Order: sequence, then structure tokens, then C-alpha cells
Amino acid sequence: MFTFMCYNLALGEFMKNLLLLSLTSISLFASTAPLHVELDIYTNKAFMSKTYSLKQLGEITTKVPNQTTLASIKYRMDEQCKVSNSTLSNTLKYKNPEIYALQQEREKKVNQVTALVVNGELLKTISLEKINEVSKLDEISSYLTKKMAKNLTLIAYLKKEIAKIDEKLAETNGVNERYKILTTTYTCNETDKNLKITYSLNSIRYTPFYNINANINNSSVTIEKEATLLYGGTENYENIDLGIYSYRYNQNVAPQTFRPKYLGQKREMLFAKSAVAMDSVQKSPTNGVKNRYKELATKSFYNIKGIKLMAGKKNILHVDKEVVDALFKTAIDAYGTNKAYMEATIKTTKEYSVANANYLLNQNPIAFRYMNRIQKDKETKIYFGEDEHIQVQKELIKTLDEKTFFGDEKISTQNWKYTITNTKPYATNIEFITRVPVSKDADIKVKTFSKPQFTSQNAKGKTIWDFILQENESKNIIFGYEVSNSK
Repeated sequence: MFTFMCYNLALGEFMKNLLLLSLTSISLFASTAPLHVELDIYTNKAFMSKTYSLKQLGEITTKVPNQTTLASIKYRMDEQCKVSNSTLSNTLKYKNPEIYALQQEREKKVNQVTALVVNGELLKTISLEKINEVSKLDEISSYLTKKMAKNLTLIAYLKKEIAKIDEKLAETNGVNERYKILTTTYTCNETDKNLKITYSLNSIRYTPFYNINANINNSSVTIEKEATLLYGGTENYENIDLGIYSYRYNQNVAPQTFRPKYLGQKREMLFAKSAVAMDSVQKSPTNGVKNRYKELATKSFYNIKGIKLMAGKKNILHVDKEVVDALFKTAIDAYGTNKAYMEATIKTTKEYSVANANYLLNQNPIAFRYMNRIQKDKETKIYFGEDEHIQVQKELIKTLDEKTFFGDEKISTQNWKYTITNTKPYATNIEFITRVPVSKDADIKVKTFSKPQFTSQNAKGKTIWDFILQENESKNIIFGYEVSNSK
């Protein structure tokens, strides 16, 4: 009995050690949880990067999009390590069961609709010409009518069912129902090394927008950059780093090849030599392609850490926020609508690419419209809608076409009177803008009349008055021009 018990204890200890050895082997050879995940989004492409901790020998498995190929996967690791083998497996077991079932059900119903439509077309081809008995004619006609009505009713029902399935599929927002498993085998001379696996994502829709709020009280403008990110990936991530780039991946990174321009006969041989010489200068080193992504990654426009990313759903990203000083004034376009508009002149410390924007005035929504590019350290004017407290009245004083006594010159004169009134309980800066015709013909001359004198006038005919209107104050501007033509 004692011998048997000792044998059992020894066997139990052996099995325990074997189990521990097996678990150690499993942890050594299989790793699926990345230490760190990064998503880099360009204007035309996106890349997912996953960083894994390495041992001396092991195997990493990770999900990648279905369109991924081995050639498109990039590895970056420490010098002491190397990838010995990579494989991609793609089988039906990796399908999303719920989406796959919906698609199968949809396909079944679509086939039923097709069959009913074909059956209806066949029923239409049945001829009743050779049937002489009235009773049989009525019986067959009644059957055909009922059968076709039943088919149409069933087709309508199936189409409604298909629409419901489409709604359920649409709720997935483009989640991949199928993906591949990337298995990477590696070896390292040392432990505690890292491997970064990078692959492209096609199922990314990044849509930036801005919230631009003008604060009149403290003379500032706040620019908040946000975005919706529709990520049709294979997994959810609780904590990833997001890099957002302001340019296209693989854009033109060098000037065009210089080609000489010859007058007269072309010198083909010299042209050919020149092109060859230029090409030899432009050739990249052999490792240029490998390092390209790394080099471009240094130009990240925005980098956001700790983002939660849910697959198949719209994620709201808070990208950036900047508060800048603003000079507010009211601009009047007397050359157009004859209305006053709130204008803010700002200078940002960052670049802002074009996108749609919500415009707010003291947190009150004003408009949603397209915003042009804003260059950093450059004065930019932003408008926040009509200023209804500045009233503008326009009155035509004179319009006259006449000729000189000898008829060798035609003269056209037009004059207007503008009355600008400030109904606000405080003083307001006004910029009154109008225009005069611009002559590019020496025989046509333009003369401007103004009272009071305008502040500035440029070569394009843009004429500006800058002044301040006090509370409940009005100002008159008389403006006009004379066009003389000696032709």
C-alpha cells in the first residue's frame, strides 16, 4: 500500500511538472495580445501597427483584414531577432456567425424572389387561344389570376424581409465578416525584445469637422477639431495611439524630372543622356521602401493617445483645441448684398486643413458650412453671419450717360448715398467695402468720387472705409465713379 501511494505521489508530481512545462511552452510559442496598438490615418490610406513582446523563440497570431497579403505586411524588430516564417490562413470558421447567418438568409430570400418573378413570367406566356370550353377558360383564367396575385403578394413580403435584413447588416457599419489569421514565427538571441507588425486597413472612414466659436466678450475664437471615425476592423481596442496625417500616403515626394526645352530641332541623344543622369540621381537606396513608412510617420499632423476604438461603429474623436485672440469688426459688402457681417481676424499657431465646420457665436449655433484652409502664423478672416444690429440703406443719387460737346468722348456717371446705423448699445468697428470698375484700356478712364475720403483702394478696385460707429450713431457715405471713354 505504501509503495502504491508513493508511486501515486511521484506520478502526481510528474504530471504537475509536465503541466507546468506545457503551460510554459504554450506561453513561449504562442502570443496573441499586443503590448501596444497604433493606427495611422492618411488622407487616402490607413495602417494598423501592433507591437508584441518577444522571447527567444515563439509564435505570434493576430487577426488581419481579409484583403491582406504577405507582401503587404511590414515587420520591424530589434537586430537580435528575425522572422523565420509567416503564414496567412483564411477559412470559413473565421466568419462572423451573426453576419454570415444574415447574409445566408438574405441570399435565400433573394433567390425566392427571383424564382417567383420567373414563375410569374412563365404564367404570362400561357396561351388561352386553343381552349374552346367557356368553363375551362374561366377556371384557368381564375387560377392564373390568383396565382399571379399570390406571387406578387409574396414578392412584396420577401422584399420587406430583405429590407429588414439590410437594415441589420447596415447596423454593422461595414464590419468585416471575414478576416485572416497571420501566424508569425520568430527567433531572438536575447529575451525582452519587441516586434512591430504593420498592415494596411481599407475599412476606415475618417471625416474631420470643426467647431468654431467666437467669444465677443473676451475677444477670442476657439477652434475645436473633431472627427468621426468609422472603423470596420476585426477587433475592438480600449487603448490605442492614433496618428492623423494631413497628406496622402505615397504622394509625390520629389520634383518632376527635369527635361530641357529646345528651340528648333530636338537633340534626342542629349535628352536621353540627361534623363538617364537624372534618374541615376533620383534612385533610392535599396532599403528606401522598407524605411519609407517610418520616415513618413515622423510627419504626423496630429497624435492622439489612449483612444477607444469600437469596430463597426462611428467613433467621435476630440482631435485638438486652440483658443486664439481675435479682432472683431463688422464688414459691409456694399458691392454685393449691402448687408453687415460679423468678421473675426485671427492668427493661429497651427495649420487647419479644409473641412466642414459648425460656426457658433457666444456658443449659439450660426451655420454649418465649408471652412477653407487656415495657415499658421498668417492673418485669417472668419465670418459669423449677418450682423442685424448694423443697418445699411442705399440710395441712388445720380446715373447719367452723356457726350462731350464735340462728341469725341462718352461719359457715364453713377453716385450713391449709403447710411449706416449702429443700433447696438456699444461702439462697433466698421469696415465698409465697395468697388469701382477697373480699366485695362488707356482710352477708358475711371474717376472715383467719395465723401468722406475712403481709407484705401487697391488695383482691383476694392475700396474700403474703416471707422467706428458709436451707440445709436449713423454715418453717411457718398460714393460714385465716372467712366470716360474717348474711343
